[in-house]
Amino acid sequence: MSNAMTERVVYLTRVKQEEELKMSRVINRAARAVVVLAAACIVAACVSGPPKTEAQKQADQALAERVQTALTSDKEFYGRLITVRADNGVVYLDGYVWDPPDISTARVIAEGVDGVVSVVSNLELQRNGIDNSPVSR
Repeated sequence: MSNAMTERVVYLTRVKQEEELKMSRVINRAARAVVVLAAACIVAACVSGPPKTEAQKQADQALAERVQTALTSDKEFYGRLITVRADNGVVYLDGYVWDPPDISTARVIAEGVDGVVSVVSNLELQRNGIDNSPVSR
């Protein structure tokens, strides 16, 4: 074989190897993307869970109403600015209270309602007190 032919074979071999390397990189990236996509789908499926039955929805609504009633019927606690949600026995309190101790008072009242498994408080302190609130205007 001549020197020129040998160089041509070496060149073509090198080009083929580079193309195979590029293709391998593309396949690896595609495989990684598929794995990430599959993992995201699995996480999304686990997070969403099965849909609630009508009975579960009604039980959550009834629990939220019982907690709301307990908060608003307490004579020493103003709970009218608190909204209540329930999800499988977990009660979520959202809204405002006037004094820092009221945050823990709302939690204690909610925990005392039959059927409450736990309480998640997202309550905030009403700034500037009752004199500057929409309720007093």
